[in-house]
Amino acid sequence: MMTYRVRLLALALFLSLTAATAARAAGNEVIGSYRVVQVTDLGPEVRVTLHIRLLNNSLQELSITRIALRDMHRGGKPAESSAWARLQPREGTTVEQQFVVPRAEYQRWSKGTRPMLQVAFQPAGGREVMRTIHLRRLPARRPQ
Repeated sequence: MMTYRVRLLALALFLSLTAATAARAAGNEVIGSYRVVQVTDLGPEVRVTLHIRLLNNSLQELSITRIALRDMHRGGKPAESSAWARLQPREGTTVEQQFVVPRAEYQRWSKGTRPMLQVAFQPAGGREVMRTIHLRRLPARRPQ
């Protein structure tokens, strides 16, 4: 009976470690979501303030060093911003960040396109890594 429980526990541990390794290998160390807080019309562009929630989906501490909002349909330089946050394993943080984006890109978000965020982070004792993540939209906050 005890041997069965030990084997079952060992199998559960192995499967959870395998799943975590697969997530890291697939580039899912950081996942995120967003909510639009404010939009300012700038003619062909808009200044948008985003409430961004980033989650460390790995088993090690990560230091977020930069974030950049990518325009999916245009080449060129992303709307970049410096950011710094230390995330413990399986923990998250929120930031409010302003970006200037083409009006057409912002309009695509309202039709379901998910913004792409480039996140530069450094694992504890490791080299900086850059990942592009698709942000999931959070429900709008209701006025209180």
